[in-house]
Amino acid sequence: MTHRRPYFPLTQYVGIVALLLPLATCSNIDNLEIVETSTTTLSGATIFEQLIGDLGFGDWLNLDITQNENMANQGVERHQLDSVYLQSLSLTITDSHPDQDFSFVERIEFFVKAPGLTKKRIATGGPFEDGLRSIGMELEDVNLASYSSAESMTITTDVTGHRPDHRTTIEANIVLGVDVNVAGIIC
Repeated sequence: MTHRRPYFPLTQYVGIVALLLPLATCSNIDNLEIVETSTTTLSGATIFEQLIGDLGFGDWLNLDITQNENMANQGVERHQLDSVYLQSLSLTITDSHPDQDFSFVERIEFFVKAPGLTKKRIATGGPFEDGLRSIGMELEDVNLASYSSAESMTITTDVTGHRPDHRTTIEANIVLGVDVNVAGIIC
């Protein structure tokens, strides 16, 4: 007695392979990580001076993420941004007196704005313990896609505290997770 294998036409296998191939080869092509950095220098304070307002990053975060090298290399356009979320936002003292830390900041808030859109808070931090020269922010769950799709997206700071005791250079590092709509694009 011989056993026969069930008969499956070749076209059925081709159809299954055609459906699974993009999943195997394109699984993460629509997810990109964007990293932007900037620095600012704060002058040392007099004993009575208060720091209230912008930390001094100015136009650092006047972003057009479609011009980022990662995005440009992929040919991503504004209308292809499905979602953009803040993955991390950190500040690091890169040049100052060895004793300088972030204890001069009582509270810091980061906001996003773009023409025609409501300003939203995206991250907060503070107060910070003595001795910290690098700090991470607590992130809000805000989809930045509509802001990123605008001609420019601006991230601003609002800081309460006092000026540092010494001239201090701070580097800000922002990491964005971008999900791109790649429908119709063959990878």
